[in-house]
Amino acid sequence: MTAPPNDMGQPPYTRGTLILHTTNHPRPGRRLVTRARRFGAQPYAVPLLVAVLLALAGAQIALVFKVPSWGNDEPAHVGYVASLAEGRLPTIETDIVDDPARFPRTATEFRGWDEGHGDIWTANHPPLFHLALVPVWWVASEHQSAMIITMRLANTLGFAAWLFLVGVLASELARRRPAVAALAVVVAAAPTLVLRSAFFVNDGWASASALLLLLMTIRMMRGTVTPARIAVAVAAGTVAAGTRAQGVLVVALCAATLLFVLTRRDGWRRGMTVAAAVGGIPALAFGWFYLRNLRLYGDLTGQGALLEKFGRDPVTSWHRVDNIPGLTEPTLSAAIVIVAALVLVPVAMVRSVRRHGLRVDAAWLLLGLHGLFTLQNVVAFLATGGGFHDRYLMQVMPLLATATAVGMLEVGRWWRQPVPGTTASQRRDWWVATAWSGLQLLWLAGAMASLEHYYVFSRQESSPVDGPLPDALVVLAVGVGAAVVAVMVGRARALATSVPAPRPVAVGQQSVPKH
Repeated sequence: MTAPPNDMGQPPYTRGTLILHTTNHPRPGRRLVTRARRFGAQPYAVPLLVAVLLALAGAQIALVFKVPSWGNDEPAHVGYVASLAEGRLPTIETDIVDDPARFPRTATEFRGWDEGHGDIWTANHPPLFHLALVPVWWVASEHQSAMIITMRLANTLGFAAWLFLVGVLASELARRRPAVAALAVVVAAAPTLVLRSAFFVNDGWASASALLLLLMTIRMMRGTVTPARIAVAVAAGTVAAGTRAQGVLVVALCAATLLFVLTRRDGWRRGMTVAAAVGGIPALAFGWFYLRNLRLYGDLTGQGALLEKFGRDPVTSWHRVDNIPGLTEPTLSAAIVIVAALVLVPVAMVRSVRRHGLRVDAAWLLLGLHGLFTLQNVVAFLATGGGFHDRYLMQVMPLLATATAVGMLEVGRWWRQPVPGTTASQRRDWWVATAWSGLQLLWLAGAMASLEHYYVFSRQESSPVDGPLPDALVVLAVGVGAAVVAVMVGRARALATSVPAPRPVAVGQQSVPKH
């Protein structure tokens, strides 16, 4: 017996039958979880999250640190922008802007505590980054704190881009071990570098552009040469050479490498064309500035003139190493990474040579040569009396962080060694990388709290920006840090060994044992 048609004109249902109308649309919470899992499965999810973490932490410090910061050269950088805004390219003897009418509260701070620090001592750097911030001066120079904080945040974004590119380059160095790149970007987020990202300096975009040039060079060496890759390499090299003197080294090395590799692989015409574009266009754009330094100061970077200006004494023996300005703080803040690198990286190298023999990879070789040249320049600078800044190592961080990450993943191999390249090996990499990352992120949080207390809250009575925004940025940074660990746990769990489901048995069928 059937029921009569209902009022909606729908067909009648059989009595006693219950029909449930369901929808295929998942719940909002389920959609969010699905999207989070899809994002976590992306190869660059962890580098992107750690870059966001750095941007949030750097922005928080930029908002609460007093204006200007002498320890981070902000008065000289602001003076550089002010001079360009007036149409003058400054020298290291040009006075920093200190107009009491324009800056009534902090003009004395811009004037400096001695004659040398009253000048734009950063004028030995090429002007591209400062030129890009001239519009900020034109718009906001009447509001000094807002203007300098905006300039700080521009550098913070550069640091975030740099850290993301560290992860991308690490993935190029360890293409078969994605956990290495994830751990490397956490290793690279050293506490003092996160602190420096909060100030108006030119290292962020200088280092990001240098790493982008190295990335394009590696991809052209390993793959095809395309017009897009050449264009990106030329643009990155121009920004690198036009922002800091370190960029010139990267441009020269990449151009020479491309000339050698592409000439052997694709012929001399292709090699000459690509190398001329990558090396020649940045030289044409900013070679004049380095020749100007040579004419004014006697060398291409103005380094000798600056050492003489500030009366630095050479470090001629090992017992005077502790006298190098700025060396202690970054060393102590990165103690875990330094110990891991010194102990575990040699273990990983010996194990790799025993298993595979001595192998030469073009990408590792390129970054290794760049690291050696950078180390030589830094050591020479310190020996002549210069101070140490961890920012000097930003452009070699992909090599340092990736090697350290590989060493860290050696922990525990002496009692469990899955076959390399298998799912079990990758799962083990992710779990070990998760443990190291959790430890590093906790260390970062504690170190940042200590550094911020020492440099900010114990030395100043008020902040340029009050209210809930700085605290909200801290909460967001903590949440992003937790997301980093969650993504890495998800990657490890996704590689768990799947257990095949039992085959269904038909009704009445009996299993017969096989003899």
